[in-house]
Amino acid sequence: MARRRFSGMRTAMSVYLCFPYDRQIGSANHITMIHPTLHPDRVLKEHDFLYMLDGTWEIGEEFPAGGRKEAFRLRTDDLLILPAGRHHYGLTPCSPHNRHMYIHAKPVEKEMAANTAGTAAASDNLTGPADGMTAFSSLIHCQDAPRIRVLFEEIISESWTDSGLKKQKQQKISLLFNLLLCELLEQQEKEEIPSGAATLVDEVSRLIQTTPQTFFTGKELAERFYVCERTLTNHFKRAFGKTLYAYQMDLKLEMVRQFLLTQPGVKLHETALNFGFCDEFHLSRAFRRKYGLSPDQYRRKNS
Repeated sequence: MARRRFSGMRTAMSVYLCFPYDRQIGSANHITMIHPTLHPDRVLKEHDFLYMLDGTWEIGEEFPAGGRKEAFRLRTDDLLILPAGRHHYGLTPCSPHNRHMYIHAKPVEKEMAANTAGTAAASDNLTGPADGMTAFSSLIHCQDAPRIRVLFEEIISESWTDSGLKKQKQQKISLLFNLLLCELLEQQEKEEIPSGAATLVDEVSRLIQTTPQTFFTGKELAERFYVCERTLTNHFKRAFGKTLYAYQMDLKLEMVRQFLLTQPGVKLHETALNFGFCDEFHLSRAFRRKYGLSPDQYRRKNS
């Protein structure tokens, strides 16, 4: 079965990136356009990160082979990620005296495969190429996130610094770029659509309920549903007032409590394995903390 990616975390298309990753930066700079100008009509071999310092610009994006099209309207302090391999073009000229920054980051092979998967629908249902990658919103509003602009400017500044220490310079730029991606993930969490968040929580909780023999880690669930682990954790905390681990523990212990009453002949060791506990001792400790009795005591008391 194809694994679904959470759609509530993006305003339109998503961009898949390996993160964190020792990223090579091809070029970075500030640009000022005195006259209204269309965005270049092109397919770049590098990811294009565009930060609008002042002005507006409307840019189009199209998947390969006549796939889905999308329009992005940028305003001051918006950031747009245009992934390598997709067709990008101008829709309306930028405003006069437009000022923006750009960073061209070199992609890795599986990013190219994930971001140019024929159509948006195909990209949304990837089961292989997107494994181990993080989905970023194409357009992220950064008006209340000044740290993003600062990091963007630091990367540009560092890329133009002639320190004579090429390896150290590249390491620093890569570190700054990963910090930038961290900030972008945090910012896009603030923009998530509530209905999409509810859908994600429903799907994850349904999976947990139907596979009681497994204790999922946040990382496993995040990869399964193609969403940032921190995003998933925050949604669960808001929805249930508890962490993913606490939610699973409470649910399993309630299942165990009912199981003890309906299946009195099943040994505690087997019960523990059926509900994802390491052994009967692990189960007994958790059960006693929640109900004040050991499983055997609870079973005898209610038999």
